[in-house]
Amino acid sequence: MLSNEKIEALIEKRGVLKGLNSTLGISAISLVVVFVLYTILLGQTASEQFFGIKSWIEQTLGWYYIAVMLAAFSICVYVMFSKAGSIRLGRDDERPEFTNFAWFSMLFGCGTGAGMLFFSMSEPMIHFASGWSGGNPFMSGEAKAAVSEFFAAKQAALAAGLLPGDEGFPIPNDLVAEAASSGLTLTIFHWGTVAWGMYGIVGLSLAYFAFRKGLPLSIRSALYPLIGDRIYGPIGHAADILAVLGTIFGISTTLGLGVQQIGAGLVSLGLIDETSQTVMVVSIILVTVMATLSATSGVAKGIKILSTTNTYICIAILAYFLIASDGSNYVIASTLTSLGDYVSNAISMTLWTARSPEERTWQGGWTIFYWGWWIAWAAFVGLFIARISRGRTIREFVLGVMFVPSFVSLLWFGVIGSAGIYESLYGADMSIYIASVQNWDYAGTIYASFDAITPGVPALIAKACSLVVVVIFFVTSADSGTLVLGRLLSFGRRPPVQQRIIWGAVLGLVTLVVLLMGGKEALKALQAASIAGALPFTFVIIAMMWGLVKSLRKDSEDIVTDKEIVQKMIEKEVADLS
Repeated sequence: MLSNEKIEALIEKRGVLKGLNSTLGISAISLVVVFVLYTILLGQTASEQFFGIKSWIEQTLGWYYIAVMLAAFSICVYVMFSKAGSIRLGRDDERPEFTNFAWFSMLFGCGTGAGMLFFSMSEPMIHFASGWSGGNPFMSGEAKAAVSEFFAAKQAALAAGLLPGDEGFPIPNDLVAEAASSGLTLTIFHWGTVAWGMYGIVGLSLAYFAFRKGLPLSIRSALYPLIGDRIYGPIGHAADILAVLGTIFGISTTLGLGVQQIGAGLVSLGLIDETSQTVMVVSIILVTVMATLSATSGVAKGIKILSTTNTYICIAILAYFLIASDGSNYVIASTLTSLGDYVSNAISMTLWTARSPEERTWQGGWTIFYWGWWIAWAAFVGLFIARISRGRTIREFVLGVMFVPSFVSLLWFGVIGSAGIYESLYGADMSIYIASVQNWDYAGTIYASFDAITPGVPALIAKACSLVVVVIFFVTSADSGTLVLGRLLSFGRRPPVQQRIIWGAVLGLVTLVVLLMGGKEALKALQAASIAGALPFTFVIIAMMWGLVKSLRKDSEDIVTDKEIVQKMIEKEVADLS
């Protein structure tokens, strides 16, 4: 706790820190430039090094990543049910800035929305039907064999001119149905409560210390209960720099993946014959410009409007799969079954740790990959969630950030994944199965599904809507990332417009340079490096969890003893946000 005599010194120190903004910004950009140049100039060598580190983490520290994710989830649940759950993230009389619908829309638009669309149909199909590295470890060997036999028989039947319903055409048995349910359940697990628990713990920590205690909305503030005033020194600088690097590399990689899906959509619509460097360059430039323009308009306008618009379109896409598919009853039943399976198996799936080399290969390529990805993104998504959550109670925050998104993920993957699985089982078109399982086409699978379900004009409309959703999701991700970068290097203050433009340009430039100079291998190396970079940030997250629990236990104590000054400090922080 600070004495009243130290308050003026603290305020003065904050003023001095503002002068370091440019220094930290230059340091962050310099590190990014060094990393990108290293990746490009060393090419294959750099890729091998990054993949080597990533592989080592997946093979030896899988248990550690699982423990960190479980700890974040557990603490969020604990504080939600504790007395601290009634604490408001702001003044006691303050109410939320955004409506629930706008809040949820922005959570997805800047959280996992882009990834959910990218993997919406391909991941359930792969966990259901792929034999890669042993396939889904939660599926019995008998079920795996039954799936392989079924699809081999179906391909042979189609080649012989048979159609579904004809005598001799294969019919899936109970083991195949078990496999389909297992594939959906595993996908929902990767995108469910455990994943959002990581975002929740970071967002809750930042929102609590900024809106309740009057500290800057920055990663360093969550360390205050542990190191006090030293958050304004080298330790605080290091925490924010790690967050900046994770944000830049994470969003740049996501933009690179987004370019693939935009290109796949344009090809599917017949607007281009194939993806090329020109398509990639134009796509990145357009997304970057749109994101930067949106960022300069502020959260309440740009991101909010884009996110709510996307939510309506996503609802329309879900309705399409429910109405247009011949297997609507199957889709509904499969989604409900997956919900039951997830609820009953969530704990065992969360704690499951690979033992054999084959299991470690699978878990490293999927679950640990995802956990590292969520950790790498935690600073960016958590800070943005904190920004849009002022005025909500801790209980409301955790419910909204962890459990509502998990339910939406269930609906999204349950409906779209089930529709794809139904068509692959009972339809006369094998394109979805081939795109997902044989070609590993994450970007193009959902477009292939539209042709299988409703060929012709309806499919074209659905493809166009999906392409719009893809663009908006990646715009909102880059948009919010620009705002977050500005805040991290402005010690939580509102970044000026010029700075938002600069960071928007940096995000686009990093993505563009890596794709043009290094191609897909460089992008994969960048992705691997960002996952590996999540490791040092886990130590910051552990400190944040410790500091949050410690501070919540004595919430009645203010950081400074003069409550009027505390109130003024909080009001100044709130007034400075946009």
